[in-house]
Amino acid sequence: MFTPKKSLTALKYFLFGLVIVFITIWCSVIVFGLIKYNNGFAIRTKITKNPGLNDGFVPQGLTWNYDNKCFYTTGYMKDGSASRIYKINPETNEEVFYVLKSNGQDFYGHTGGLQYTDGYFYLANEGVGLFFFPADSAVDKTIEIGEPIQVNNHSSFVFTKEDFAYVGEFNDSEKYICTNDFSYNGVNHKAIVSKYKKDDFSEPVAIYSVGNHIQGFAILQDGTIILSKSYRLNPSEFLVYKPDQQIMTGKYMQEVEVCFLGEPSEVLSLPPMSEDLDVYNNKLIYMSESASKKYIYGNLYFDRFIYSIDVN
Repeated sequence: MFTPKKSLTALKYFLFGLVIVFITIWCSVIVFGLIKYNNGFAIRTKITKNPGLNDGFVPQGLTWNYDNKCFYTTGYMKDGSASRIYKINPETNEEVFYVLKSNGQDFYGHTGGLQYTDGYFYLANEGVGLFFFPADSAVDKTIEIGEPIQVNNHSSFVFTKEDFAYVGEFNDSEKYICTNDFSYNGVNHKAIVSKYKKDDFSEPVAIYSVGNHIQGFAILQDGTIILSKSYRLNPSEFLVYKPDQQIMTGKYMQEVEVCFLGEPSEVLSLPPMSEDLDVYNNKLIYMSESASKKYIYGNLYFDRFIYSIDVN
């Protein structure tokens, strides 16, 4: 006879079984990740924590402020509140955030890329444009970003080097569709990265044709270009282009010769959802959005940190 006591015992065994299954799956995923991304883990170095993850912040852009020796990230909020910039001191791990305002109104943009240069921030926002504002303009934990500068692409990410700003776009041929078609040797791309003089965004001085799912762009001291490629749960790929793989095509777009970034010199594979890039001590730096409260699973791969990668 099936008594209440037996029913309770059966329920306990059932729940215990569920816990065992959950732990088994959890451990299997961790082990799988450690094996799959072992080479990537071996080349990255933890710098500091990725700020704001406990607040529901979903980080997108990353930059190093070489003047005050702090990292800054930008992104949107899981709860739909105004977008933010976070500042973190790598020596103390102290973090603060600033709510973004545009013309006095809360700003809710995706804020896909952030770059610090000479006392100013460049902030790229998908399909809206590129914002440019003083880095020290915070008032009462808010930052006024002003009006966007219009560029010749969807402005998903940004990088600066010397006197130039590089603004690029993300294409997935589904929700985020770009139309800067360019073909070379039978390979077609729809997205570009445009190089501008930092004080003149009226027309580009160079254009790079890039493939789908590019989240960030950076150039090292020796001219090596790195693209951050990620999409959904696919592994993140850092596409490395040594100068001899940066093909000047002899073809033009908007009266500028196009450099085609097709087959990379090397591909570095790491866990999903790598985002914007910057350079720190001539090393590539990146962070992931996967450990945010929106996605969570990045905690399995220790993606709660800002990392550097020695590409050379």
